[in-house]
Amino acid sequence: MTTLVDIGHRIRIARKSRGMTAIALAELAGMHRNTLLALETGRGNIELVKLLALCEALDLDLLLLPRQAAPLRAADAQGSGSQTELGARLQALMGQGEGA
Repeated sequence: MTTLVDIGHRIRIARKSRGMTAIALAELAGMHRNTLLALETGRGNIELVKLLALCEALDLDLLLLPRQAAPLRAADAQGSGSQTELGARLQALMGQGEGA
C-alpha cells in the first residue's frame, strides 16, 4: 500500500524534476508552502482536493490500482531487473531515469 510518505516523496521528485520551487508549486496549487513541505516530508495529512490540485499543477494523474498489481509495480520501482517498458517510461517521466 502506498503511504503518505511515498506520495510526498513522489510529489517532491516531480516538483524538482520540473525545476519548481516549493513556493511556486504551492502557489500554483492554491495552498500554503508549509502544507506542501509537510506533505513532501511525510508529516502532513493532506486533503484529497489539495492532492488533486498538486497533481494538476504537476501534470500528474492520481491512479488507483488493484492490489494484485502492486507486486508488479513494486518490481518496477525497485529496478529489480524485471522492469517493464512501461515502468521505465514512467520513471523517465517522473525524473527518475538515467542520471537522476
